[in-house]
This record gives sequence, C-alpha cells and structure tokens, in this order.
Amino acid sequence: MEELIPIVAIFFVIGVPVMSIAARFALRPLLKDLAEALGRGKVENQDHMRARIDRLETHLIEQGNRLDQLVDAALFRRELESRDGRGRIGAPQPQPDVESMPTPG
Repeated sequence: MEELIPIVAIFFVIGVPVMSIAARFALRPLLKDLAEALGRGKVENQDHMRARIDRLETHLIEQGNRLDQLVDAALFRRELESRDGRGRIGAPQPQPDVESMPTPG
C-alpha cells in the first residue's frame, strides 16, 4: 500500500496538470468553433423565422382584403336581385314557360 502513495502523488503532481494543459489546447478550439456554429445557427434561424412570419402576415392581410371584396360583391348582387321591376337595373327577367317548350324525342 505504501508503494501506491508515491505513484499517486506523482500522477497528481505531474499527470493532472499535463492532461489539463493538453485538454485546454486540444478542446478549446473545438468548443469555440462549436459555440460559434450554434450561435450563428440561432441567428440565421431567427432571421428565417422572422421572414416567414412577415410573409404569413402579408398573406393574411391579402386574404382579408379578398374576403372583404367578396362580401361587398355578394351584398351588391343581393341588392341588385332584390330590386323590383320598375325599370331599375337588375329587374327580374321573365321565365320561359316550361309547358310550352317542345319535349325531346
């Protein structure tokens, strides 16, 4: 057991500092590049999402405008169809008599 004490002491005095310096020089550039890549990816992803949200908002506004136009057209058509036949535009057209039409065959 007494033989292990000097070996462990040498390991902690020499081995641990050497391994920490080696790890620092080996892992520091790797971790720095990894952190930059992750940070840049977040910024690019945020820009992409912001542009996508802007396009969706624009599309939603256009859809709302088209819906408003359709509602206005439907109201105008309903108003034209509801007017009576006193010479106004949209007066009801006479319907053909179904009984007087010739039958095929």
